[in-house]
Amino acid sequence: MAAVSFSGLATGLDTGSIVAQLVELKRAPVYRLQARVQGYEAQKKALDTFKTKLLALQTAAKGMDSVGEFSSLKATSSDEEAITVSADSGAAPGSYKIDVTKLAVPQKDISQGYDSKADSLGSGLMSFTVNGETTDLTLVGYTSLESLATKINNDVAGVSASIVYDGSETGGYRLVMSSSESGSDAAFSVDMSGMSGGLTPIMTNSQLAGDAEFTVDDIPITGTGNNPTEVISGLSLDLLKIGTSTVTIETDVEGISENVQALVDSYNDLFGFIETQSAVGGDLRDNPTLRAVSSRMQSIFSSSLSGGLGDISLMSQVGIKRGEGRLLSFEASDFKDALTANFGGVRDLFIEREGNLGKTYLIDQAVEGMTDSIDGLFRISKDALDTKIDNADGSIERYERSIESYRLTITRRFTAMEQMVSQLNAQGAYLSGIQSNMNN
Repeated sequence: MAAVSFSGLATGLDTGSIVAQLVELKRAPVYRLQARVQGYEAQKKALDTFKTKLLALQTAAKGMDSVGEFSSLKATSSDEEAITVSADSGAAPGSYKIDVTKLAVPQKDISQGYDSKADSLGSGLMSFTVNGETTDLTLVGYTSLESLATKINNDVAGVSASIVYDGSETGGYRLVMSSSESGSDAAFSVDMSGMSGGLTPIMTNSQLAGDAEFTVDDIPITGTGNNPTEVISGLSLDLLKIGTSTVTIETDVEGISENVQALVDSYNDLFGFIETQSAVGGDLRDNPTLRAVSSRMQSIFSSSLSGGLGDISLMSQVGIKRGEGRLLSFEASDFKDALTANFGGVRDLFIEREGNLGKTYLIDQAVEGMTDSIDGLFRISKDALDTKIDNADGSIERYERSIESYRLTITRRFTAMEQMVSQLNAQGAYLSGIQSNMNN
């Protein structure tokens, strides 16, 4: 049963307020522990942000950590209305004169005229053969010209169909079938001998499937389509019209420079965060992970590359230099000059190949280890914070139980005091009444 509190009825004291204030004084350690827990939670949140920024640096490094990615090439065409071109990692610098004399075209077959799109074609079996593969369409019941076109588009790979109307009152609707791609490999045939009970389409060829014909540096080439990808190593061509164009493949200096700029920007974003967190009031100021990551990344960016294949070993040699505070500056013009003068040396400063451990490889491996989900720095740091939070929560629970016991104890004492004073007051009043009667 809860203790009865007279709360100053006898003494005139606000015993309820006194008890509350005494209990509040006892809660001081709880408030300190709660503040610590808030600090630990803030550290965990800051660690998540820190890890995200570190992974962004890794992503920037991995965007240029291979020969193909670093040595990106740019392909251009002197006449993009005739030919467009793109290069992949298999391309090599050079130029080619391409003369297109014939474009690949699709096969087109046209039916006789129909009075309406709803005219019945009958039913039965219709077979399409494309590049040796046969597809059967089984038409059951009423099949209109329009519904046949829809069925071909849905069920026959390699052939498309449409209805063309020439405006005539009779015989104005025609079924047009086309190969879905250009070139002889996409040619098709249709067998309608299994059809009956309606006006079966009679298809007439209006355009044979034809291959592209062009020359590359006077070498004659036949292409089965207008998008050849295996004519020149690493290049994809898009033939648009008959004509002559010169295709040029060269090192994409601007693209490589932009990748390096992205790497420097990610580094500066990371170290801007580190500077903020290291300052007074930073959530991670005393966190060892902050110091460890800072030291490791600074070392990779500022130290000389050991055992590299090239003769460039410092990032400062390619325009990446110490800027304000612990940030970096990137002189794009210096980088481009270095790249033009010594492409191989600049490349081998950054990439891993044949035992050469470039800077991007070192960054990737360092971040991989520090962010490992089992024994990485961030995992260890967060586990330690979770342990501290659990310990603090346990202490808070014990303090809360002790404080509640204390509150009950002093409440009983004040209640007892009020009862005693009340009894004394009653006795005093009784004695005063007797004395008053005796005087009368």
